[in-house]
Amino acid sequence: MATAIIERDGAFHFHVKGEMTFATAKQLLKQSEDFFFQSQDIEIDLSQVTGADSAGLALLLEWKARATQQGVQVVINEIPEGMMSIAHLCQIEPLLQDLTSKN
Repeated sequence: MATAIIERDGAFHFHVKGEMTFATAKQLLKQSEDFFFQSQDIEIDLSQVTGADSAGLALLLEWKARATQQGVQVVINEIPEGMMSIAHLCQIEPLLQDLTSKN
């Protein structure tokens, strides 16, 4: 069974451990619901993600949308290569570039 968890590294810094896949995306979305209701920018580290698919990529885009709705910026560090490959195939790499750099 695939597992994933989001852990807090600091006030507005988080990291994901485990898989970001169809099996875990809903669970991760639920865990992240409160992140975007704070008035601070947040940073999420994906260096401990062990597997990812298109559902994980969709979750990143959902996080971006929620942050935009709340007027905060989300920065994603260490996006897995598999997600970047899917983004390249779908021609949405610019959306991920917006997530990986602070403006």
